[in-house]
Amino acid sequence: MPLLNYIRLITNSNKQSAPTGFTLIELLVVISVVFILSGITFGISRGVQNAQARAQAKAELAVIAQALESFKAYYGDYPWHDSDDANYPTPSDGEMTNTMLLYALTGRMNMQTDINGSIIINKISDSLDNNIVIDNKKFIDIDKFSHSGTDREPNQLLDPWGNPYIYWYKWENSNNSWDVFGFHLYSTGPKGSVANNQIKSQIDLSTGVLGSRFREIVNESGVIFAGE
Repeated sequence: MPLLNYIRLITNSNKQSAPTGFTLIELLVVISVVFILSGITFGISRGVQNAQARAQAKAELAVIAQALESFKAYYGDYPWHDSDDANYPTPSDGEMTNTMLLYALTGRMNMQTDINGSIIINKISDSLDNNIVIDNKKFIDIDKFSHSGTDREPNQLLDPWGNPYIYWYKWENSNNSWDVFGFHLYSTGPKGSVANNQIKSQIDLSTGVLGSRFREIVNESGVIFAGE
């Protein structure tokens, strides 16, 4: 056999025996790398989203707190809670006080002082289209917030995780027993009602006084308070 033909035969034989794709081990390595990179990307993305949500919550809490200051400048105090359970605004979820907060800031609850100096709280209507509500002063632009309920009957202001912003202050007929300066206003963060239950255990809801583990639980639960 001529040498040239022999070389060609060997070359063709090598070409036929050479692998034409990935081996099983190579495929497993590639898949593992893809999963690792996906996990890293997901972790980074989730961290960025959480940071953005916390920044949004802080900004919205600042707006709500400013609305409360405007309410106080107009009525002489922050919104109290209605003790007349026959006329409560009904919460869609969570604390009734959150709904009372939004009703007060959107002109659907009145706060007046009677001749004896007692604070009287009355729900006017569930609807923003009520004639008295339309004429009442508003302290917040509801269109700038996510909320439960409907556009004409908003129920509670919602944080970026879809949980109600929490508001605690004095109750009507409570003999003004609130012992701390100002209100408690916060987002429960991604843990929602679980975090709220933890924080409530550290707040005396009749006096506003905080428990000894309050700061520890705030840090552990990821709760965001107005002004922080």
